[in-house]
Amino acid sequence: MPLSGEERLLLKTIYNRLDENKPLKPEDPDYHEIYQPVYDHPGCDDPVELMQTRIDFSNIESVQLFSGFRGSGKTTELYRLKKRLEDEGYIVLYADALEYVSQSEEVDISNLLIVLAGAFGDAMKEQLKIDVTGENYWTRFTNYLTRTTVSVSEATVKAEGDSPFKELIGGLKAGIDLKASLKTSPSFRQTMEKALANRIGELKDHVDKFIEDGVKAIREKVKDQKGIVFLFDSLEQVRGTRLNEQSVIRSVERLFADYFPKMLRLPYVHAIYTVPPWLQFSNPNITKIVIIPCVRQWHNDDGRSEYRDGCNALYSLVMRRFGEAGFKRFFGESAEPQNPLARRVLDHCGGHFRDLLYMLREALLRAKSLPVLPEVIETAIAEMRGHFLPIAVEDARWLHQIANHRSAALPDSGAESVNRLTKFLDTHFVLYFKNGDEWYDIHPLIREEVAEIIKNHTPSPGLVPVAPPSSAVPVTQ
Repeated sequence: MPLSGEERLLLKTIYNRLDENKPLKPEDPDYHEIYQPVYDHPGCDDPVELMQTRIDFSNIESVQLFSGFRGSGKTTELYRLKKRLEDEGYIVLYADALEYVSQSEEVDISNLLIVLAGAFGDAMKEQLKIDVTGENYWTRFTNYLTRTTVSVSEATVKAEGDSPFKELIGGLKAGIDLKASLKTSPSFRQTMEKALANRIGELKDHVDKFIEDGVKAIREKVKDQKGIVFLFDSLEQVRGTRLNEQSVIRSVERLFADYFPKMLRLPYVHAIYTVPPWLQFSNPNITKIVIIPCVRQWHNDDGRSEYRDGCNALYSLVMRRFGEAGFKRFFGESAEPQNPLARRVLDHCGGHFRDLLYMLREALLRAKSLPVLPEVIETAIAEMRGHFLPIAVEDARWLHQIANHRSAALPDSGAESVNRLTKFLDTHFVLYFKNGDEWYDIHPLIREEVAEIIKNHTPSPGLVPVAPPSSAVPVTQ
């Protein structure tokens, strides 16, 4: 019997609650109904709780790095952190880095410092309706450049026109918006970097003075706040393009290797930066990054025995998104403790939210009757598997090493190797887990395929292939 109008409306409602690309926000009307605390079980660290505790224990200021691979729920968890801190009495300012920096260009410390101060001031204005002494940082910095241009001209025998500061001021006076130019004009950014290359300490002092003035203004307006937190989100999306991704990776590496944490601390502020997770591979000596792991569904043993708490958490997530009545209508009644059709999807998601939600949506699209037929579930799983195929032989060899050793099997920390492993993680070929120790595994949807490729091809000597990043690693939905 075809779906009735009422059933189609039910599936449409559920379909929209399963949007894999939409982060959940605590202010969403159905947030408490559909959000599942998947890290709230024994043996599992809650990344949000870790970051909040570090802030609580750090008195007036701190700096942390936060990350997650694509589809890991990073933004949802960042919003949860923001709400928890606000409930505890903190003032939390939020800024999206992609409003200020280009995700396809190299990042320099001078430009980042300017952007941080500008974004902090913008957040104060937008979220708290506070101006710092009647001006934003973009105006203050333009005035700083004007004064610097004069001092450079007076202190050297060069004509003012030969100074890079003159070029900057000329452009700004001609109507170029500083904030927009830093993001969209590579030549402007390069001129800025050149002009400030020998004045980073002076620039940092200038930025810190603005932040201090901002903190003072916040404290005067909000008397009973517990502290000030600045969340600088989306910096992990600075990736470059196919033409320059290696140089962009190296610029981000240099930024955090050379200037973190000292230059990225903000006075009297708890700062959290979301950064690319591959920093842990390229610079293992960096301060520990809080990375959101996949939800663990199996133990790190030879047989991958079931980790029940993780499986139960994901099962509850599905029930919340469907609603109890919708879950039973779609999957049918079951005499077993957990519905076998729902578990069939869960067993193929790898503990990855995006993959789980994607398969469920595909099943909803294909449902012709309720409860759904088993073949519809199998088709949805096959659709998801198709995103991973075909797998190149050299990729399969590396994936085989990861599956056997439960490690990243990274041959070196060079940009090429790091970028290739990052592609595996971003496209979910490789999964990141943590239960005290960090470990890796390959996605359950490709285990048989990888094993078959290895069976049919003699592996090359050595641990990991050295071929360039393969275009055979597709981008998932």
